[in-house]
Amino acid sequence: MDSKDSNVRDFPEDIKANQEFIREALDMGASKSKIIDARSIVLGNWVKLQCQFGCENFGKMHTCPPHSPMADETSEILLDYQKAILLDADDDKNMNEIVLSLETKLRSKGFYKAFALSAQPCDLCETCTVETHCKYPEKARPTLQACGINVQETMDQQGWEPSNSWQPCSPKNNIGMVLIA
Repeated sequence: MDSKDSNVRDFPEDIKANQEFIREALDMGASKSKIIDARSIVLGNWVKLQCQFGCENFGKMHTCPPHSPMADETSEILLDYQKAILLDADDDKNMNEIVLSLETKLRSKGFYKAFALSAQPCDLCETCTVETHCKYPEKARPTLQACGINVQETMDQQGWEPSNSWQPCSPKNNIGMVLIA
């Protein structure tokens, strides 16, 4: 006779992994986290226009346009990924640190394609060394918007409201994402 209760079912391995990813994101400081299908990430070429005509970081940081992948290139990159972890955090948290820590953790577990993105601008240097080489290439990541990701529409499709009012590239904008193959 089977010792398992017939009313208890095991979760498939992918659901167990998803639960573990969410738990790790929350342990690292996210206030909420959700696994999404990478194909549900909304892109738009118009997003670069908001960077170019409205963001003081345009052209001044390695992690911003024109130094970051454009929407069409991001579209091709996303073909290499199956899912992403979407994260939100409170104002007092640094989303760049959270997603980079999560990326590092995932890579150590064999997800070697894991790649972190955040809606916050890079904060690694007081002044970016955009004229030369990045001082921290192992930590610097382009913003979601710099890659042509329509963050608001992506969140809307997931039924998410950000914990803060949405303002692209604001240090208070604590939305992040880690792509997973």
